[in-house]
Amino acid sequence: MNELLMGAYEAVTVVLPAIAVFLILDRFYRRNGHFVRKSRVLPVLVFSAYICAVFYFTGAGTIFHLDMYGLDLRPGEMNLLPFSTEIDLVAYLQNILLFIPFGFMLPLIWPRTKSWRCTALSGLAFSALIEASQLINHRSTDVDDLIMNTAGALLGYVLFILFTRHIRQRTSGQYSCKFEPLIYISIMFAGHFLLFNEYGLAKILYNF
Repeated sequence: MNELLMGAYEAVTVVLPAIAVFLILDRFYRRNGHFVRKSRVLPVLVFSAYICAVFYFTGAGTIFHLDMYGLDLRPGEMNLLPFSTEIDLVAYLQNILLFIPFGFMLPLIWPRTKSWRCTALSGLAFSALIEASQLINHRSTDVDDLIMNTAGALLGYVLFILFTRHIRQRTSGQYSCKFEPLIYISIMFAGHFLLFNEYGLAKILYNF
């Protein structure tokens, strides 16, 4: 039960900011005469749930880790030289698999981002945010993870192209800003970074 509460709390810190962005953008677009389907909120929710899962599996750092540990950068927890440490094929595969949904969903939800360059840069930026946040919670920050995550996003993009080759996407002139996914990702990261106090809730749930 406690694990469910912890997971629900983490999800709220990511999903609610995504909903807020959707409502703000929806109102902005409509006031400027642009068409947006209300049904697009569902894929946005799915995307936000996926982003939350990425934060969970990667152990993304938060401002509360900074309060606990301070800015104590340890060289042994950083690897800035690609493939300079022992090759861990399992870890590489996990990082690739983790970002395949990212590369698939990004162009599916936001067709204006439908290019391999945009997908790669978005995956790289998102991965870099996570790796940077891990500097403050004493998890490993590794450039190899950054490379494998970006490769996973590109593989997801290839799967998207193969999937949509025989399926016509229904955009019907629906408007979206080219940078909209980056807005969502930034706000969801900020929500998780500023609001997810895992240790604080754990003290309440487990009485320590």
